[in-house]
Amino acid sequence: MKTSKLYILLLSTLAFASCTKEMTEGLDEVNVSVVTSETVTAEGSIITVKKGTPVEFSFAGEPDFITFYSGELGHQYIYRQRVENEESDIVSSKLKFNIYQEGTSYAESTGRYTNCIDVFYAFSDPENGVEGFPGLSKDNFDADSTLVVDFWKAGKWKEICPKAEYDNLGTNITVAKSCELDVKDFVGKNLVIAIAYNKEERPNPSVNGKNATTQLKYYFDSMNIENLLRNNNVTHQYAGEFMFTALNFNHENLYNQSIKDDDKGYKGNDWTNVSSYLPDDLAYGTVTANVSGMWNMNNVANGGFYIHSTGSAYSWKTAWLVSDPIKITSCEPDQGVSIKNLSQDIRSYSYTYENVGTYRATFLITNANYKHDDSQVYTVVVNVTD
Repeated sequence: MKTSKLYILLLSTLAFASCTKEMTEGLDEVNVSVVTSETVTAEGSIITVKKGTPVEFSFAGEPDFITFYSGELGHQYIYRQRVENEESDIVSSKLKFNIYQEGTSYAESTGRYTNCIDVFYAFSDPENGVEGFPGLSKDNFDADSTLVVDFWKAGKWKEICPKAEYDNLGTNITVAKSCELDVKDFVGKNLVIAIAYNKEERPNPSVNGKNATTQLKYYFDSMNIENLLRNNNVTHQYAGEFMFTALNFNHENLYNQSIKDDDKGYKGNDWTNVSSYLPDDLAYGTVTANVSGMWNMNNVANGGFYIHSTGSAYSWKTAWLVSDPIKITSCEPDQGVSIKNLSQDIRSYSYTYENVGTYRATFLITNANYKHDDSQVYTVVVNVTD
């Protein structure tokens, strides 16, 4: 094995020539090399490697921070600040998500119908007579809750999947139902996503003389808008960017029922033992734990969220999630991997490409102190072969 120094493209220069030698020492001396072998070769700024073979990069000098962009989709340096695609570059645009449940399903014919979920969308197209959702005030619950229900009763919310397809969902992510909606034609048309949990406000079947029934728990996974671009790149905008607002129906009554008072014979409800997890804003709030009938949005940045079940002994709940108008052209910036910071002494880094192709691997190297912040960008082409 030997180490070959790469002649790599330097894209930025030192910011302040007047800085002392001590403040710039290390950055001036930085270079990046690759350890070559029979399966990893380097010629100038081009590396050739067999797929599945680790490429080891070596660092000289004293950089404070190193961030690595592999050049693969989602990890390209040139797109690190991109937050929006050009509409003309979008070949296809699809809303995607997976959904699964926890609990036992009962058919509608049993009188204990457990399907409590609907996923809707709306968009505005006045020229063709399509009325969009006008939006929530977010400070007037009575008006907002009436608005979403009236919009449904008027047939203005459109189903992403027919409700019957949620009748008997899988009970883990491996058997989740995948749903998809083509949204390319909705660019600039105020696309809104709404999720209704028990929109009909059905009571526990025990109220109507049937067996007491648990209200199901629903999980949403990887909800995002996926855009395929003309250059075959794929970008994602995850549900955390949709700015969902929760609407918790009957929250005042449920809270009052949760206050246990033995002297008055008040036994409490399924919120009693989780009262410390209830949000300050019961009308619009979400939770970070398991609270019956409330949305947990802890993982929404990655497109994941859920609504917790209600035990068979308690009143069924109703709640909605409604997004702001979604900018379909938005996307997540490409991400690099931090491989060194001030607390680490890293002299090498190994990365493995698993797919054949040509990639622009980039190292962003930075020295930062109270006088200035210098950075250099090193780029090398990696050809990955069979």
